[in-house]
Amino acid sequence: MTSEFTHTGTGPDAERTAARQAAHVVHTDWAVPTGVNETVLTTHLWTAPPLRRESPIHDRAFGALRDLKADYVRFLPWFSHPRIAVPALEPPTATTTSWNFDNLDPFVEDFMAAAEGRPVVANFATIPTWMFRTPEPVRVQDDIAANHWDYEQGTELRDPTFAEVADYFYRVASWYIAGGFTDELGVRHESGHHYRFAYWEVLCEPDLGHRLGPETYRALYDAVVARLRPLDPEMRFVGLSLSHVHGDPEYFWEFLDPARHADGVPVDAFSYHFYASPEISDPFSTEENPPYAHWRDIFYAQADGFLEQVRYIDSIRRRLAPEVRTFINELGTYPSDVMNPEPQIPDEYWALSASVQSYLWARLVELGVDLVGIAEFMDYPTMIPGVTLVDWETGAPNARYRALDLLMRHFGAGDTLVSTGTGVPGIPDPRIHAQGFITKAGPPKLLIVNKTGNTLTVALEQSNPLAGATDELRIEQVSARTGSGPAVSTTLNGGHIVLDPYATAVLTPM
Repeated sequence: MTSEFTHTGTGPDAERTAARQAAHVVHTDWAVPTGVNETVLTTHLWTAPPLRRESPIHDRAFGALRDLKADYVRFLPWFSHPRIAVPALEPPTATTTSWNFDNLDPFVEDFMAAAEGRPVVANFATIPTWMFRTPEPVRVQDDIAANHWDYEQGTELRDPTFAEVADYFYRVASWYIAGGFTDELGVRHESGHHYRFAYWEVLCEPDLGHRLGPETYRALYDAVVARLRPLDPEMRFVGLSLSHVHGDPEYFWEFLDPARHADGVPVDAFSYHFYASPEISDPFSTEENPPYAHWRDIFYAQADGFLEQVRYIDSIRRRLAPEVRTFINELGTYPSDVMNPEPQIPDEYWALSASVQSYLWARLVELGVDLVGIAEFMDYPTMIPGVTLVDWETGAPNARYRALDLLMRHFGAGDTLVSTGTGVPGIPDPRIHAQGFITKAGPPKLLIVNKTGNTLTVALEQSNPLAGATDELRIEQVSARTGSGPAVSTTLNGGHIVLDPYATAVLTPM
């Protein structure tokens, strides 16, 4: 059947008047399927020092990760904290090695415990910098929590055959998959770990840091995968993991062409990232026009530009490697002052960011992307705080987490997308995005994202476009009004629907 929702933008005191004006509509034709949801929705966790076991937020944060019950969460030891992420900080000598997993093991153990047996993605991303040619050795502070944004130095590996890098990752993988490894001097190290990883991703954002070019990365990927494959024949591999600023399509043409890879090396999936952000703070900002006044416009404009990139990249995939999966496994927003120890982030930012990620998820489901990872589980001042899903002081979920959780609870693989539009034919309403789903596990549902900081009113023109025999609907939404609290649920019986500012809202028949 066809349903119509009407809405206009209003202030909270004029909602009923706006509902009667009925200037714009949302069309949902439940009889016209447009696709099937095959997208895994998930997140990733990096080795942030505030998540160490002695941290006061550790238990609550890992509890929030466990509560998501997400498949294919990605684990990422990140170069910014090499004393955690790099278990061999010094090169071997004729008599010694520096292997030490004391700082990394607790993160892996707690991450795998939170996964509760669900499939995960491993990305032990950091190559020890001593494997690169640098003018002088890169020094690492003793403080485990100290940021080392300059750790990734050098662009040329000291072993151009990639065997040294492949052996390093083989030993790291063996520590966690095979119970231990034999080091460069023939000494056996036992871990007792026997984890299984559904995917192993080779490096993270190699186009930054060491600035590995397309051909170099492809050759390194082949060497690492060939070395790791015997550890677990069922483990699959992800490549590229490109940053959102690379801008070079040659990475895709090089990596996705099977003829360029070594014999027997699989490419199961490839990945890339997207973050919307203002490039600089507004130098003309005032109290009446603060620096964040235009973030909404910037974020959504960049999001739409990214969707065009996705279509282009997918055209390369379809031509070269149609069986390879697409993982957009870092997706989010952040303010311009990413290193600020005292960031100026307004409260409504979190709901705005949540609305952007919900909008992009819905559009990427339409495009058939295989995995969307909302980044990142934990960040904090000086470490891109606007990307975090939990509060860095308490470990409690914020609006970005709540929106992710809302989508995961209501939608899943196998749901059927139905024809949905906004505004009038040929002129979509820029203030909202809507998508109807016939869910595999239950009733039909309608997702609506309010892309504005205003209250929007949606009026039902028919008795009930979702429920059929009943007139009651439930709307559950995360918004600027709900803040960091759980999604708010309201029962509707006819009348109209009020969308809060920057709302991610789901309508379900009662």
